Amino acid sequence: MVDVAINAMSDWAANGSNANTGGFFPAADACDALLDSTRTVVGEFLGADASGICLGANMTTMTMAFTRAVARTLTSDDRVVGTQLDHEANVSPWRIACELSGAEHVLTPFDVKTGRLDMDAFEKLVDDRTKWVAVTGASNLIGTMPDLETVIAIAHKHGARVFVDAVALAPHKQINIRELGCDVLATSPYKWYGPHAGVMYIEPQLLNSLPIAKVRAASETGPRKFETGTPNFESIAAVQAAARFLIEEDMQQLAKIEGDLFAPLLEGLLDTPGITVWGPHDLASRAPTVSFTVDSMTTDRVAQELAAKKIAVWSGDSYAMEIVQRLGLTNSGGVVRAGIARYVDSEDVKHLLTTVRGLVSR
Repeated sequence: MVDVAINAMSDWAANGSNANTGGFFPAADACDALLDSTRTVVGEFLGADASGICLGANMTTMTMAFTRAVARTLTSDDRVVGTQLDHEANVSPWRIACELSGAEHVLTPFDVKTGRLDMDAFEKLVDDRTKWVAVTGASNLIGTMPDLETVIAIAHKHGARVFVDAVALAPHKQINIRELGCDVLATSPYKWYGPHAGVMYIEPQLLNSLPIAKVRAASETGPRKFETGTPNFESIAAVQAAARFLIEEDMQQLAKIEGDLFAPLLEGLLDTPGITVWGPHDLASRAPTVSFTVDSMTTDRVAQELAAKKIAVWSGDSYAMEIVQRLGLTNSGGVVRAGIARYVDSEDVKHLLTTVRGLVSR
């Protein structure tokens, strides 16, 4: 977490306003004001109407709740189109919704060699039966950024709505929901230096019309319709502070800093014998995330060796189960995933490359 988010969480917990919404006293007014101001700031960060910004526990929990509502609108004649590039949080909720409703759930494949979404296959799968398209903004495992503008245009041409998982996109690229035109977009503030929480934009008219599971006393319209129970105000204060931090940082400048660090990381891994890089081998339309394997060494062992050198990476599928399966790596332990964040510097990149090359040379 960035320092301003940590301070915002601590300050809120200590300021005496730990009440709830809807009262006729200062602490309740402060809670109402915090929700409103956070929606405004996060809306600015995402280029979205603040009246569609919903705050919750985490992206997966919010997506499960959202798709449960969608399931009540689907029939056995309907189809939901997802992708094999997606994190499970944008696959299983839709699969369950289709199981509940009898709708069809299909996944668009990606090219194994390039890591890119097969747009020809996607266009064939999306038809007039399609009610929803669920697509990642950036793969959390191999970094691929699908062409969201084209995906959304194809979906809307057939009258389908679009749900974008922007968890792995939001920390790395400026998002403007108004320009994108997607119907729903979900993110995880902890990925953009905030607390472990969830943020979901739902187009306001859609939000008001969905049969969302809620208690009778909850609002019939607006974000509070979707935000079940008492908000986590301390966390919400930190979410707002993290969003302000990135607005002030300037996402375009941040993307350049990350790109300058990621280029030598990707190139170094590609140039090292005994290393296989999975996914895109170029820098175009991708997040600064790379997955690789080391010949004759399990991915868990690689991660353990790196951890011993104070290098934090993940091994396995990182919940991108469809990717690992399509790459044929499920039984061999998946991949090792490394990535660039705002706090990583060039020495960190050099340390990772030196350590990995040391493993290969053993």
